[in-house]
Amino acid sequence: MKRNHDFSFRLNHAFTFLLIFLLSTNLFASNESKHRIILLHPTVSNIENALALVKDGLIDIPNLEMLGVYYADENYDYSASEKYLAEHHIENYHLEKVEGKLTLNDLFRKNACTEQLHQLFESADAVLFFGGPDIPPSIYGAKQELLTSVTDPMRHFFEASFFFHLIGGERNPDFKPFLEERPDFVIRAFCLGMQTMNVAAGGTLIQDIPQDVYGIRDVEDVLKMSPAMMHRNYFNGFSDNQDIFYGHFHPIRLVKDGYFVTDAGFPETATPYVLSAHHQCAGKVGQNLKVIATSMDGKIVEGLQSTRFPNVIGVQFHPEQDYLYHPNKKFKRTNDESFSPERLLQRTNSLAFHKAFWKDFSRKVTESKK
Repeated sequence: MKRNHDFSFRLNHAFTFLLIFLLSTNLFASNESKHRIILLHPTVSNIENALALVKDGLIDIPNLEMLGVYYADENYDYSASEKYLAEHHIENYHLEKVEGKLTLNDLFRKNACTEQLHQLFESADAVLFFGGPDIPPSIYGAKQELLTSVTDPMRHFFEASFFFHLIGGERNPDFKPFLEERPDFVIRAFCLGMQTMNVAAGGTLIQDIPQDVYGIRDVEDVLKMSPAMMHRNYFNGFSDNQDIFYGHFHPIRLVKDGYFVTDAGFPETATPYVLSAHHQCAGKVGQNLKVIATSMDGKIVEGLQSTRFPNVIGVQFHPEQDYLYHPNKKFKRTNDESFSPERLLQRTNSLAFHKAFWKDFSRKVTESKK
């Protein structure tokens, strides 16, 4: 009996030693090595784009988990997203709903969503803010112009409040933003996302570019403008052809001390073409933000970077669209002209610009665990 007891003791001791060794080498601690990206407004389209960017290697982050986050009181119905994830058996993309009453008066301070937002921040390595319709001007203290179209105000309440919680802003200078805890946290914001970033930081928006910047009120006159001054395809909705592409490609200027030159490695003289689909843009630039790219005439902000948290980047264009990277995807630009976005980017030496954007994003997210 004693011999059996000694053998059992030695076996248990050996097992305990092995377990400690495995844990110390992180072989069992797989959760600690995971990278999580939060994606706002997880529509089916945004889910498909994110998954395609990963599949194509543009987002190259090991052991990646994606979490689509949305607000319970949005008008948008995310049941289609839930169905899509279930039917396609997607295991690395999940959805989470944030609940709690938000009003215009409590967006830029601790509110009913703050605790859940902080938990989300603590669980993630990066956040992506996507495009969408116009922000209610009341959020940035302006009257609503006739051409501004607000279709889902509670989405904007939520995303503006979340962005403010992350980076802070001049509307509440005493608030301690989440990124003070992790200044290297990564945020990328596209189109509406950059506008939300600016508003959260205390900035304003120009509500219609043709009318408020160029003094043009008619579509026919906008279509006579230089293509470099246009920021959406005005043939879309003007023509009776419903298949015309919604977006517009145009060059931008890079600021010499901005992210694209200092981090992404592009020369200041580069003028890459980008995909735009907006009629609003940043007006007064928010607190602790700097301009990193503009339109060719310098009148439209095309990129913003946080001076306080340098991994927070917003762009007024759309590098996240998967069809930009596939030459076989073709669209109608006018009634008579078809084109491939990927080939257009190739022809204008702009595809490398877009790929470098995602390469830098992937590197910074991956290094956030080191």
